[in-house]
Amino acid sequence: MAEFDLYSILACPLCKVAVQRQGDKLICTQCQRTYPIIDGVPVLLPDGSIPATDYQHELQIRTSYGVWLYTVVMQSLPASSIILNLGAGNMAVDLPNVIRMDVTLTPYVDVVGDAHALPFLPSTFDFVLSLAVTEHLRQPFVAAQEAYDVLRNGGYVYSDCNFVFAYHGYPHHYFNASQQGLEQVYSMFEILRSGVAPFQMPAFMLRMVLSSYLKWMAPSEKPNILAFRSLIQQILEEPLGSYDILFTEEAALNVAAGVFIFGRKALDESSEVVPKAIQDLWEQEPQLKSRFPDLFNLGTARNIMLWAKQEGRQRYTVIDQVFSEVVPFRKSDTVTDEGQKQFDALPVIEPVFINVPDFFESKLSLGAENQHRQHVKELEAVIEAKDDHIRHLESLIKRIESGRVMRLLRLIQRK
Repeated sequence: MAEFDLYSILACPLCKVAVQRQGDKLICTQCQRTYPIIDGVPVLLPDGSIPATDYQHELQIRTSYGVWLYTVVMQSLPASSIILNLGAGNMAVDLPNVIRMDVTLTPYVDVVGDAHALPFLPSTFDFVLSLAVTEHLRQPFVAAQEAYDVLRNGGYVYSDCNFVFAYHGYPHHYFNASQQGLEQVYSMFEILRSGVAPFQMPAFMLRMVLSSYLKWMAPSEKPNILAFRSLIQQILEEPLGSYDILFTEEAALNVAAGVFIFGRKALDESSEVVPKAIQDLWEQEPQLKSRFPDLFNLGTARNIMLWAKQEGRQRYTVIDQVFSEVVPFRKSDTVTDEGQKQFDALPVIEPVFINVPDFFESKLSLGAENQHRQHVKELEAVIEAKDDHIRHLESLIKRIESGRVMRLLRLIQRK
């Protein structure tokens, strides 16, 4: 049974109608185009080509989903929901109801496809998740419309994009976007939230831009250039993430490494994603309306679906019946439950704007609750010590701005 769950939602990327499997190929039931199945992975590129398997860099394997807004959405949805991880080429975590799609064939994809011509039936998904993909799309407005089309009414989209960031091609880098720009790309959606995520803060921007600056600068043995490179390296050796505490989200939007949007496909005032029984109960119970004023916003830990999964099931028979009748979606009969167990172990944490110090960045995705508490303690310690860091950085910047170092070097050269 499970094997056919994935194939039941596949479509010809051009005709948007179902495909039939015949051996190691898929055939469009309308135009009769054929698409290969390679190593068990359906390949549905619109031009019928074989995907690239050469990578510009060694794949950096992602072994977990970070604790952030999109994780809360995934935690809120029932097991029957279908989620598309768009551009997930190196996501090793394998969840039964998450379809990992990329334009290249890696060991960690379920489907090879093009974001500009998604190979899925219309109104299939409950959530489309796209991380660090938009800047690599040659036509992001087309891709956003494709995401809109494959979502059910009330379905959700999360996407982020580089803003102030150096060129990086995987395989190409077409655009960067501000908050307003990304909102325009996804303007067909009801935008529930947009802004800067903890992993998109100015420190990440500064580190990436300065590192790229040094990388692409022509080599030179001139003393003044060596000194200038040394000053940049000194800045890179600073705990840059610790200085992000000086930025509000509004300020960070001017120099952030990236921005995100979270939106909903809202054809009307109903939803095919939030079960109708829960919608009806919300309409009937004033206390629920008061507690969850934004019924369809699943981008907060205080949403009605997370409540329904726990407290709601215990209090209302109708809600318990909803979850008792859920039939989990399993994309294949080979996916194990290990990834799901790892994901279920993640804490449900309110996705608030926060500054993450350098020494905690590597822990953000681990997800254990005790680590989250430790993060708070470490952040408090950084705040207490921030004055010394700030004075040191200000002194370094003043040295650069004053030109004293450069004048001294010129004087040495003349001698």
